[in-house]
Amino acid sequence: MKKFPAITITFILFFLLFSPAPAQVKNIKELTIVVPAESIAKFIQPLLPYRIDMGKNFSGSFWVKSIENIKITKDRISFSAHIYGEDIGYSAKIGKQTASFKVGKVNLRNHWEASLRFDKSQKTLYIKPHVEGPQNKDDFSQGDILVDTLFNALSDIEYPIDLNRIKPITTELYHTELTINTDISDVYTDNNKLFIEIIPTAQKKLMKRKDQAE
Repeated sequence: MKKFPAITITFILFFLLFSPAPAQVKNIKELTIVVPAESIAKFIQPLLPYRIDMGKNFSGSFWVKSIENIKITKDRISFSAHIYGEDIGYSAKIGKQTASFKVGKVNLRNHWEASLRFDKSQKTLYIKPHVEGPQNKDDFSQGDILVDTLFNALSDIEYPIDLNRIKPITTELYHTELTINTDISDVYTDNNKLFIEIIPTAQKKLMKRKDQAE
């Protein structure tokens, strides 16, 4: 399966999953984290501009300059993005030869709508992004055309995110090492909110004090 490069949609969705938000107790074992769209916007804003990697075929610097108009509906998340690039070059292998050319700057604004599907048995979140560029493309630079073409080629394909890879949280508290594992049991959206159901488990280990170690 093709891998979606670390661009806008991946950037947004990882922040959606790990944005600070109040947890609501659903039962003794399971917690539901509710992330409103407004909280996501406030959390992302200080992190911009954010540098992104468009893949080994590209040279130069790419940045996500802005993320706006975040909306969450049932099984869908949408937002507008501004992608900016400087000194952009692109290389492609044609037969045994590699062709390289410079396209200069990229100043692309587009709209993303991503559908979400969570496979509970595999603990995998599937994301299918759909991108729509500006209707008027007459003012596109060569760089804008290239990146817009790439985004459209990668659009409407479902990409997996393995949530089993989330690392546990480890901290120290009163000479005790506390490890918290989070098992994500469900991810869904509705009513301008993202819902993440988790089952936390904790492990503790008593640490030796410095004076005791001596």
